[in-house]
Amino acid sequence: MLLLNAVRIAGGASAAAARAAGAEEVQSVRDHLRRTLGSLAQNRPDGRRPTLRGASDGLVAVLAPDQTLERPTEIAMTLARVPGGPGAFDLLESRSEAEALPGQSMTPRSEAILGRIAGLGFRYYGAPSRGARPLWLPAWSRPDRPPLLVEIQVAFPPADHRRWPPLLIALDSGP
Repeated sequence: MLLLNAVRIAGGASAAAARAAGAEEVQSVRDHLRRTLGSLAQNRPDGRRPTLRGASDGLVAVLAPDQTLERPTEIAMTLARVPGGPGAFDLLESRSEAEALPGQSMTPRSEAILGRIAGLGFRYYGAPSRGARPLWLPAWSRPDRPPLLVEIQVAFPPADHRRWPPLLIALDSGP
C-alpha cells in the first residue's frame, strides 16, 4: 500500500513539474515577443517608423538598427505557424538582414520558439487610413506606420495543459 501511494505521489509531482515547465516556456515566449515587437514603438534614427505587414496567420516586422545590441542593420523578423509534427504546428521566428551589408550574405536564421501548438492568430488595432477611426483588423498593410496594438493568440491541443491568454503588444509610442 505504501509503495502504491509513493508511485501515485511521484506521478502527481511529475505532472505538476511538467505543467510548471510548460507555463515557464509560454511566459518566456510571451516576454520575448513583447520585447521584440515592442521595439517597433521606437523611431528609426532618421525619424521614420519601423514597418510591419501582417495577416491573420503571420507577420513581418522590420526592426531598426540597435547599437546597444551591436546590430548595425535593420532586421526583418517573420512570425508564422509551420508544420511541426503529426497534427501539430510550431511558432517559427525567422530573422534576416533587411538589406545586406557589402560582402555579407542575407542568410535567414529560423527558430521554432514555441512547439506543439494547434493554432495561431493575429489581429491589428489601428486606423486603416489617415483620419479613420482605429479598429481591429485581420491584416495590416499601412507602410507609413505600424498599428497601435497587435494581438497574438495561440491555441494548444486539447490535451495540452499550457495556456496562452491573448497577448496585446503596444506598438505606438504616442504622437
